[in-house]
Amino acid sequence: METLESKVNGYLHANARLRKVNEACGPFHIGFDAGSDHPFANYAVPESGAKVTEQDIAALVAAFERRERTPRLEFAPGGAPGVEEALLAAGFEVQQRLPFMLVTAADLVGPEPVDGVEVRILDASASDEELRGVALAQREAFGDSDEPQDDADFTGDIAGLREAAEAGKFSVLARGAAGTAEAGIAMGGGGCGLGLGGTTEIGGIATRPAFRRRGVGAAVTAALSRHLLEVSGLDCVWLSPAGPDQERLYSTVGYRSLGEMLFIWKP
Repeated sequence: METLESKVNGYLHANARLRKVNEACGPFHIGFDAGSDHPFANYAVPESGAKVTEQDIAALVAAFERRERTPRLEFAPGGAPGVEEALLAAGFEVQQRLPFMLVTAADLVGPEPVDGVEVRILDASASDEELRGVALAQREAFGDSDEPQDDADFTGDIAGLREAAEAGKFSVLARGAAGTAEAGIAMGGGGCGLGLGGTTEIGGIATRPAFRRRGVGAAVTAALSRHLLEVSGLDCVWLSPAGPDQERLYSTVGYRSLGEMLFIWKP
């Protein structure tokens, strides 16, 4: 029986196959970035449940070296048992471990209404103004500047979000509800990947600093999760919390800690 961790790892493996430059290598699939040798842009993922040999790992290292890239992998070790141990035995080193959380339709709570806030799921029919609202929230939440971004140029951000929407990905926007003093003002946003193998990853959940501690982040997360589970028909949805505060927020809408993501390389 496929476990939820195997499903998450299967999603990562499928994503590697969708990279513009990709290569199958035994039980691994490698996604390369033709324009960058940065290790985080080039990585492999083992198949879920793969049985990996020393010869498989040697072939994987050779495939990276042929392209002058650092051998590196990203995967959910709980969905590919034994692979981490085989890589460590072959001289790989752990870079980082990140927890991930998962929710199913049976566990999801909400979205609970937030007074004065409306939450919209955005697809390819979204307006530029709606997509700009998502980009604005993400820039202010994750950007290097503490300055408000209302007057910034969002042309590139909007184009990127529209391209993602046309490929079948969704965004979510929280904004002031009609009839309120904040009507139409972007407050928060987020997005997700393609649905692959019955699951997808939610990411970029952002609340503008001026609108925090009002439940916007939880509402955005719950609304997008419910759309993916009930409208898109996925089995589960997962995400990686940035820290304990985010983990607590996601747990309020039903996400539970399930496993970890492993980043491992051979520098």
